[in-house]
Amino acid sequence: MPEIRGIKRIICAFLILAMSGLMFTGCDITRELRTHYTKEEAEEEMKTGAKKMEEWIGVNCPKGKVISMENSFCQLTGGPIFLSGFVEGEFSDGRKTYGYLMNVKKGDLYLDPGKKMRQEFYDECSTLIKESLGVGELVMDKNGYSNMSFVLSMGAEDSIINNKADKLGTKKDDALKEGAMNSWFSKEEKIMHLPVSLVLSAGNVRDYVRDKDRKDLILVTINAYVPEGTDLSRFTVKNIERIEKDHGIYFKRLILNTDKESMDLSQNGDERSVSLSKN
Repeated sequence: MPEIRGIKRIICAFLILAMSGLMFTGCDITRELRTHYTKEEAEEEMKTGAKKMEEWIGVNCPKGKVISMENSFCQLTGGPIFLSGFVEGEFSDGRKTYGYLMNVKKGDLYLDPGKKMRQEFYDECSTLIKESLGVGELVMDKNGYSNMSFVLSMGAEDSIINNKADKLGTKKDDALKEGAMNSWFSKEEKIMHLPVSLVLSAGNVRDYVRDKDRKDLILVTINAYVPEGTDLSRFTVKNIERIEKDHGIYFKRLILNTDKESMDLSQNGDERSVSLSKN
C-alpha cells in the first residue's frame, strides 16, 4: 500500500462535514515552519509504539511481525502539523500483510481489513442508520451533494489538535465531541481501519456494528434524500442524541432531504442545532 500510507499523507481538513483528506504531494518546503513537535517527542512516540506493538504481538500473535513503523501526523487546514498520537505502518500476522494504526497512548491496534470487509462494514452501517432513523431508504443519487460515510473514532480525542492550537493562537474549526475527531484518518472507499481482533478473526461485522457498547463510536456523515412524506420535524437534537446513545454512533453531520424540505443537524463547538428549510 505504498501509494496510500495511512494518515501521514492526509491533511486534516477537520471540518464537521468532511470525511475525506488530501494527499501530500512532492516536497513540502514549508513543512519545518509549520511543524509543532520536537524530534525528541517524535522519537518517544515511536519508541512507545514499538514497545506496545511488541507486547501485543507477544501475547496475541507469536508469528506476527512489524514490517514498518513511522509517526503519523495531522494538520489543521493550512496550519500547524502535529503528532497524532498514533504510529502507522505494515504488519504481518505470518500469513498476510496489513496496514495498521496503533494508538500509542492506549495501545489499541487497528488494521486495514481489505476491500471486502470495508464494504461489509459500510453496508451494515448503512442498514443500521436507515433503521435507527426510521426512514426506510436513503437515496444517494439525487444531487451532487449527496454523500454517506462511516469511520471509527479509534479512541482519539479532539484535544490532540485543539489544545495545542489554542496555545499557538491558531485559527481552528469547531471542536468535536471527545472521541469524534478521527474523520482525518480514513476515507472509507480507500482506507478503513477496524479493530485487530475483528479483522484477524474474520469476525461478524454485523454483530460488531450492532454492538452499542463497542469501544469505538461509529462516526457518521450523511447528506441524502429520504422518501416523500417523511416527517423531518421529528429529528430534534434530543431525538437524534437518543438514537446515538441507543446505537453507539455519532452524527458529525446529518442532512436529510425530501423534494419539499430539508433537515440539517449542525454543530458549533459543543452546541448542536437542527434547522428545517424549504427546498
